[in-house]
Amino acid sequence: MEVKEKVKRYYLGVDWADEVHQVWVSDPQGNKVADMKVTQSPEGMSEWGRWLHERRAEGIELWAAIEKPEGRIVDFLLDDGVVVYPINPKAVDRARDRFRMSGSKSDLFDAYVLSEFLRTDHGHLRALRPNSEQAQELKMLTRDYQRLVTQRTRLLNQMVATLKEYYPRPLDLFTDISTEKALDFIKQYPTPEAVNELSRKQWNRFARAHRFSQDETEQLWKTVKAPQLSIPQHVVRAKAKLIAVLVEQLEVLVKATMRYAGEVQRFFASMPAAKLVSGLPGAKSGTTLASVWAEIGDAPGRWQSFRHLQAQAGSVPLTKESGKVRVVHFRFSCNKRLRHAVYWLAFTSLNQSEWAKVYYREQRSKGHNHHQAIRALGAKWLKIIFVLWKDHKPYDENYHLANITRQRMRQAA
Repeated sequence: MEVKEKVKRYYLGVDWADEVHQVWVSDPQGNKVADMKVTQSPEGMSEWGRWLHERRAEGIELWAAIEKPEGRIVDFLLDDGVVVYPINPKAVDRARDRFRMSGSKSDLFDAYVLSEFLRTDHGHLRALRPNSEQAQELKMLTRDYQRLVTQRTRLLNQMVATLKEYYPRPLDLFTDISTEKALDFIKQYPTPEAVNELSRKQWNRFARAHRFSQDETEQLWKTVKAPQLSIPQHVVRAKAKLIAVLVEQLEVLVKATMRYAGEVQRFFASMPAAKLVSGLPGAKSGTTLASVWAEIGDAPGRWQSFRHLQAQAGSVPLTKESGKVRVVHFRFSCNKRLRHAVYWLAFTSLNQSEWAKVYYREQRSKGHNHHQAIRALGAKWLKIIFVLWKDHKPYDENYHLANITRQRMRQAA
């Protein structure tokens, strides 16, 4: 490690990895101060922490650029008093051409680019504002829950594809085969032959066990005994073995997902934010509002305006203008998790909020399709949520309706 003259501030470029982090350090004039490889081990991180502590003890302010907004390495830097600037990897990729046109790259060069980009362009960047520990935990819980839901969906899709290959009858009987009654039916009658041998007495017993209505029992019995296409026996034998494994996995995952959703709801209910959103649609059940708030966070000054929040959630389109050309695009670059959560918040509000239902109908009357109208409604909800987040005041539907009435009276006047 080569160290030069002491300055007021050092700019660190951190090219992170799973095992070894490459670090480049520059002074305000762009001169190299140090470069080092830091191993992701107690010894390596401790040595790097000692170096950071010594620089801060010398009165040097430390700023670091890194291509991720969260993780162990980011937490380490924040704990050691470093001001962290998360940089979009796309911005770093474009910045490489400013320093090298050949296209070659290395970990050390990437760290250098990050350091220089922060030194020259920090006026256009925003330092990371970490959330509270409770908000960070909520974010991890909701994201892990979404991963479980994704795994369940993948397994469910695999199961549907397998049933279509040899045994589509359960798909005719149940709209959702992840339910307990659908999985029980597949376990008890895993092949077309098993369904053909099913008697009316056995079916009535199954229907009573799963609380089917009389009409539902009669209607589904006709479907059960409808003619089936002939499937070769070797296909049935092979696919029946696979479906038995998939059913077993899906049963475990469905129960685990439901249990995890309860954990998310209980944790969010213990947070102060739960009182702020208690009047919003979906506040009494589900994980939608918890997911929305987890992505918004509680760091002061994180959101500059409601438009900033809407853009981050992908609820508003992207406009490109040049000369006489003006094109409006769907916003692909955004927080996908926040966009998904806001979409379902808007969808849920159609049955729980009168003004939301009216606004949705107005959007449809303008020629917008369902998804466009839902995104527009989501943008409205984000404007409300931004006020709750900024002012720490709970949502009141009647107060919001009064505001809408006053605005329309002013417009009419």
